[in-house]
Amino acid sequence: MNEHRELEKWTAAKCSRVPTVSMIDGFERLLGDAHDERPLQTYLAQNGALLSGLVPMGGTYWLIDRPRFGSELVPDFLLASTTSVGILWTMVELESPTERVLTNAGVPAAKAAGALKQVRDWRSWVRDNIAYANNELGFRGLDAECKAAIIIGRRATQDPKQAKIYRELSDSSTMVMSFDRVVEHMKSSAHE
Repeated sequence: MNEHRELEKWTAAKCSRVPTVSMIDGFERLLGDAHDERPLQTYLAQNGALLSGLVPMGGTYWLIDRPRFGSELVPDFLLASTTSVGILWTMVELESPTERVLTNAGVPAAKAAGALKQVRDWRSWVRDNIAYANNELGFRGLDAECKAAIIIGRRATQDPKQAKIYRELSDSSTMVMSFDRVVEHMKSSAHE
Protein backbone atom coordinates (compact mmCIF):
# COMPACT_ATOMS: atom_id res chain seq x y z
CA MET A 1 0.00 0.00 0.00
CA ASN A 2 1.26 3.51 -0.80
CA GLU A 3 2.81 5.01 2.34
CA HIS A 4 0.94 8.29 1.82
CA ARG A 5 -2.43 6.56 1.61
CA GLU A 6 -1.99 4.47 4.75
CA LEU A 7 -2.43 7.50 6.99
CA GLU A 8 -4.49 9.60 4.58
CA LYS A 9 -6.75 10.72 7.41
CA TRP A 10 -3.76 12.45 9.02
CA THR A 11 -2.42 14.49 6.09
CA ALA A 12 -2.37 17.68 8.17
CA ALA A 13 -0.20 15.93 10.78
CA LYS A 14 2.65 15.24 8.35
CA CYS A 15 5.88 16.90 9.55
CA SER A 16 9.45 17.49 8.58
CA ARG A 17 11.92 15.20 10.31
CA VAL A 18 14.57 17.90 10.62
CA PRO A 19 14.19 20.55 13.32
CA THR A 20 15.80 23.92 12.79
CA VAL A 21 18.17 25.53 15.26
CA SER A 22 15.65 28.33 15.79
CA MET A 23 12.93 25.79 16.70
CA ILE A 24 15.24 24.23 19.27
CA ASP A 25 16.31 27.60 20.67
CA GLY A 26 12.65 28.57 21.07
CA PHE A 27 11.90 25.29 22.81
CA GLU A 28 14.85 25.67 25.20
CA ARG A 29 13.76 29.21 26.14
CA LEU A 30 10.24 27.97 26.79
CA LEU A 31 11.53 24.97 28.75
CA GLY A 32 13.61 27.23 30.99
CA ASP A 33 10.51 29.20 32.00
CA ALA A 34 7.89 26.40 32.02
CA HIS A 35 6.20 25.48 35.29
CA ASP A 36 4.18 22.69 33.70
CA GLU A 37 3.94 20.85 30.39
CA ARG A 38 1.13 22.88 28.76
CA PRO A 39 3.22 25.50 26.92
CA LEU A 40 5.65 22.77 25.86
CA GLN A 41 2.77 20.67 24.47
CA THR A 42 1.56 23.63 22.41
CA TYR A 43 5.04 24.46 21.08
CA LEU A 44 5.79 20.84 20.17
CA ALA A 45 2.44 20.51 18.39
CA GLN A 46 3.34 23.56 16.28
CA ASN A 47 6.92 22.35 15.66
CA GLY A 48 6.49 18.61 15.12
CA ALA A 49 10.02 18.10 13.78
CA LEU A 50 11.30 18.54 17.34
CA LEU A 51 10.06 15.07 18.36
CA SER A 52 11.20 13.23 15.22
CA GLY A 53 14.18 11.82 17.12
CA LEU A 54 11.76 9.61 19.08
CA VAL A 55 10.80 7.57 16.00
CA PRO A 56 12.92 5.34 13.78
CA MET A 57 14.51 6.90 10.72
CA GLY A 58 12.50 6.36 7.58
CA GLY A 59 10.25 8.07 5.11
CA THR A 60 7.19 10.10 6.01
CA TYR A 61 6.73 11.26 9.62
CA TRP A 62 3.52 12.32 11.36
CA LEU A 63 2.86 13.96 14.72
CA ILE A 64 -0.77 13.64 15.79
CA ASP A 65 -1.61 16.06 18.59
CA ARG A 66 -3.78 14.66 21.39
CA PRO A 67 -5.40 11.72 19.59
CA ARG A 68 -8.34 10.12 21.34
CA PHE A 69 -8.32 6.46 22.32
CA GLY A 70 -11.97 6.07 23.16
CA SER A 71 -13.68 8.73 25.21
CA GLU A 72 -11.22 9.10 28.08
CA LEU A 73 -7.69 8.17 26.97
CA VAL A 74 -5.72 10.92 25.26
CA PRO A 75 -1.95 10.63 24.73
CA ASP A 76 -0.23 13.98 24.30
CA PHE A 77 1.11 12.84 20.93
CA LEU A 78 1.03 9.86 18.64
CA LEU A 79 4.04 9.76 16.32
CA ALA A 80 4.25 7.63 13.18
CA SER A 81 7.11 6.88 10.83
CA THR A 82 7.14 4.88 7.62
CA THR A 83 10.02 2.43 7.43
CA SER A 84 10.91 -0.59 5.31
CA VAL A 85 8.90 -2.78 7.72
CA GLY A 86 5.81 -0.54 7.63
CA ILE A 87 4.52 2.18 9.89
CA LEU A 88 6.06 2.31 13.35
CA TRP A 89 4.27 4.20 16.11
CA THR A 90 5.31 5.94 19.33
CA MET A 91 2.88 7.18 22.00
CA VAL A 92 4.10 10.22 23.96
CA GLU A 93 3.14 11.47 27.40
CA LEU A 94 4.49 14.81 28.64
CA GLU A 95 4.69 15.69 32.30
CA SER A 96 6.00 18.84 33.93
CA PRO A 97 9.69 19.66 33.56
CA THR A 98 9.65 20.64 37.23
CA GLU A 99 8.53 17.18 38.44
CA ARG A 100 10.90 14.69 40.02
CA VAL A 101 10.80 11.20 38.59
CA LEU A 102 11.68 9.40 41.83
CA THR A 103 10.96 10.12 45.48
CA ASN A 104 13.78 10.22 48.03
CA ALA A 105 12.89 6.59 48.79
CA GLY A 106 13.62 5.66 45.16
CA VAL A 107 10.07 4.87 44.05
CA PRO A 108 8.32 6.58 41.13
CA ALA A 109 6.90 9.93 42.21
CA ALA A 110 3.16 10.47 41.73
CA LYS A 111 3.35 12.07 38.26
CA ALA A 112 5.81 9.47 36.95
CA ALA A 113 3.72 6.61 38.35
CA GLY A 114 0.62 8.18 36.81
CA ALA A 115 2.31 8.48 33.42
CA LEU A 116 3.42 4.83 33.52
CA LYS A 117 -0.18 3.85 34.33
CA GLN A 118 -1.45 5.95 31.43
CA VAL A 119 0.83 4.09 29.02
CA ARG A 120 -0.47 0.76 30.35
CA ASP A 121 -4.05 2.01 29.92
CA TRP A 122 -3.36 3.11 26.33
CA ARG A 123 -1.84 -0.29 25.50
CA SER A 124 -4.82 -2.06 27.02
CA TRP A 125 -7.26 0.08 25.03
CA VAL A 126 -5.38 -0.52 21.77
CA ARG A 127 -5.23 -4.26 22.49
CA ASP A 128 -9.00 -4.36 23.06
CA ASN A 129 -9.85 -2.05 20.14
CA ILE A 130 -7.21 -2.82 17.51
CA ALA A 131 -9.57 -3.04 14.52
CA TYR A 132 -11.30 0.22 15.50
CA ALA A 133 -7.96 2.02 15.99
CA ASN A 134 -6.60 0.81 12.65
CA ASN A 135 -9.71 1.16 10.50
CA GLU A 136 -12.00 3.78 12.03
CA LEU A 137 -9.44 6.09 13.63
CA GLY A 138 -6.99 5.62 10.75
CA PHE A 139 -4.02 4.54 12.88
CA ARG A 140 -2.88 1.89 10.37
CA GLY A 141 -0.44 -0.58 11.87
CA LEU A 142 -0.81 0.69 15.44
CA ASP A 143 -0.60 -2.12 17.96
CA ALA A 144 -0.41 -2.35 21.74
CA GLU A 145 3.29 -3.21 21.64
CA CYS A 146 4.35 0.04 19.96
CA LYS A 147 6.95 2.25 21.62
CA ALA A 148 5.98 4.81 24.24
CA ALA A 149 7.91 7.78 25.61
CA ILE A 150 7.32 9.53 28.92
CA ILE A 151 9.06 12.89 29.09
CA ILE A 152 9.30 14.27 32.60
CA GLY A 153 11.57 16.45 34.72
CA ARG A 154 15.07 17.80 34.19
CA ARG A 155 18.41 16.21 34.92
CA ALA A 156 19.16 18.77 37.61
CA THR A 157 16.26 17.43 39.73
CA GLN A 158 17.47 13.82 39.58
CA ASP A 159 19.57 12.37 42.36
CA PRO A 160 22.69 10.84 40.75
CA LYS A 161 22.61 8.09 43.40
CA GLN A 162 19.29 6.94 41.91
CA ALA A 163 20.55 6.65 38.32
CA LYS A 164 20.25 2.86 38.25
CA ILE A 165 16.68 2.95 39.59
CA TYR A 166 15.82 5.66 37.04
CA ARG A 167 17.19 3.53 34.17
CA GLU A 168 15.06 0.59 35.35
CA LEU A 169 11.88 2.60 34.70
CA SER A 170 12.50 2.18 30.95
CA ASP A 171 12.15 -1.14 29.17
CA SER A 172 12.09 -2.39 25.59
CA SER A 173 8.80 -0.66 24.82
CA THR A 174 8.65 2.36 27.16
CA MET A 175 11.30 5.08 27.49
CA VAL A 176 11.28 7.39 30.50
CA MET A 177 13.42 10.43 29.78
CA SER A 178 14.09 13.95 30.91
CA PHE A 179 13.39 17.01 28.81
CA ASP A 180 17.18 17.47 28.61
CA ARG A 181 17.53 14.13 26.83
CA VAL A 182 14.82 15.09 24.36
CA VAL A 183 16.67 18.36 23.63
CA GLU A 184 19.79 16.28 22.88
CA HIS A 185 17.76 14.24 20.36
CA MET A 186 16.58 17.50 18.78
CA LYS A 187 20.09 18.90 18.48
CA SER A 188 21.50 15.71 16.97
CA SER A 189 19.10 15.93 14.03
CA ALA A 190 18.94 19.73 13.58
CA HIS A 191 20.00 21.84 10.61
CA GLU A 192 20.66 25.54 10.30
